[in-house]
Amino acid sequence: MAKKRRAVRQSKRKKARRRKAYIARLMTFVLAIAALAAIVFLTVKLVGVVKESIHEVAEGDKTDEEAEESSASNIIAINKDGSLTETSVEDFDTAEYDADALKEMVNETIEEYNGSGEEKISLRSLEVKDGIARAVIYYASAKDYADYNEKTLKIGNVSNLDITGVTLADDKNTVLTKDSVTKVKGSYVLLNDETTVAVPKEVEYVSRNVKKTGKKTAEVKKAGIDSVIIYK
Repeated sequence: MAKKRRAVRQSKRKKARRRKAYIARLMTFVLAIAALAAIVFLTVKLVGVVKESIHEVAEGDKTDEEAEESSASNIIAINKDGSLTETSVEDFDTAEYDADALKEMVNETIEEYNGSGEEKISLRSLEVKDGIARAVIYYASAKDYADYNEKTLKIGNVSNLDITGVTLADDKNTVLTKDSVTKVKGSYVLLNDETTVAVPKEVEYVSRNVKKTGKKTAEVKKAGIDSVIIYK
């Protein structure tokens, strides 16, 4: 009888040890799975961040290239260094006008502006196809654009922006006041022409006469009114 009781106790101890060993193996497996899941998650997250960063860098360096590829009738790209690239697309009557003559005329006006000094403006390309003339002109500064075209266009730091008479709001329709605008960090472009504007960083605020059309683009809907775009 005593032997039987010892056998039962030994059997129970063996079962307990097996149970503990099983639980230990199970916990090890669960921890391994959790660690693997964490590694996969972090890897996916990291890849996403890297891709987004690469995308941002690429976009930031392509402001003028995007302008050249745009189908808008007129677009002004503000480059990182403060220069501008204007792409203009207009109807052109090839039966009445000559494409070579048009190019010669544009080059003459640019040469007249540049004078004998540095090349502040240059014609990057001008082509006429299917009755459409497409010109891409580079300007060394906003002042060169304004003086050459006899239009208003200024670029500067938001800290120097006077918003008197201008209503600016973000995507959530939060309106900037004279007090709140002092807390905004970034740059602005002020112009009075009907055109699409591409900026090197994300558009944050636009005036009432402007419609944000993309992360870095906005459309001035009416000429003759001072319009403002603020970007980071």
